[in-house]
Amino acid sequence: MDAIRFAVVGCGNIAEGYHLPALAALDGGAFVVACDIEKERAARVAGKFGAREWGGDYPEIVARDDVDLVCIFTKIDTHAEIAMAAADAGKHVFVQKPLAPTLRRGRAMADAARANGTQLVTSFMHSYFPESLAAAELIRAGRIGRIEHIRQRNATRNPLASAPSYGGALMDIGAHGIALIQALSGQDIVRVAARIEGEEASADGNGAPEDRRLQGDEVNAWLLYELSGGATASHEVQWSQPGRHVAVPGGDLRLRGLAPPARTAHRRTARHDLSFGSDRRLETGPRMDPSGRARHPHRHRAPPGAPGPQTQRLGRAAGAGGVERPRGVRSGAPVGGDGRLGGAVGGVLNGS
Repeated sequence: MDAIRFAVVGCGNIAEGYHLPALAALDGGAFVVACDIEKERAARVAGKFGAREWGGDYPEIVARDDVDLVCIFTKIDTHAEIAMAAADAGKHVFVQKPLAPTLRRGRAMADAARANGTQLVTSFMHSYFPESLAAAELIRAGRIGRIEHIRQRNATRNPLASAPSYGGALMDIGAHGIALIQALSGQDIVRVAARIEGEEASADGNGAPEDRRLQGDEVNAWLLYELSGGATASHEVQWSQPGRHVAVPGGDLRLRGLAPPARTAHRRTARHDLSFGSDRRLETGPRMDPSGRARHPHRHRAPPGAPGPQTQRLGRAAGAGGVERPRGVRSGAPVGGDGRLGGAVGGVLNGS
């Protein structure tokens, strides 16, 4: 298979510290050009990860004939314009989460991919951890029976004051849990009831719902979801609390990292288990580094049996005032195209 030639737009910490180390370790990809508004940073990242060229003008970068895939690692407010320009140039797009700051911009990104027959994939790495993929396979195979309820918790040790700069706890870390619930269950979220702890005055309540900014300053959120297949889910999002835990009580399936969350430069091993009730346990691998950076392999293939793109309706507590999510924008599910090159992209990013 020919190498997939990719450009990186946005060469900040998320690109240099997470995505590019993973991409550089995989076979089948060729880093062609780095782009950043700070050309010195683009040049440094290009040299560090082996790109042949660098620049500061993204329209010129995405229009290049030697680029197949554009990886967008910029701030959220620029995702839509860059992604749509790339799609219009016939390029596939991999974009850092969250997808967009408003529903309208998210829909525009999805529409551009469909119109141009290209792929659009958002980075929700938690759905591709080995334990997540193993759990998805067990659930699809019916090993734990019908899923009745899912409990999801996303938590970090971040300083409380930093939440607004990341768009709030729900937008930044809660998005991973939303994607994982849907990836594991194979169901869409169709109704939401939520309690969010933040400054009410910061919410943008003006304008049409599609144009309201989705970012907030919340540090805690508690959500109840109704899923399209009849299951329910509870979701806790905490900005300054340690621990990460996903539980599926319908089959008493628990995914949990058992190693201490040490931040170390050297490689450690961690065991992840899938527990069934109190007396059955299945270990799943591979051994992995519990350090956050090393443990993020950025695998972008959809879990086995995951449903294709579709629209979901999100309602408020009583189901009123619902809004549609952009069709096809979900964890790892590409938008548009015939899937041939999209499958090749997934294969490269998985190292297969």
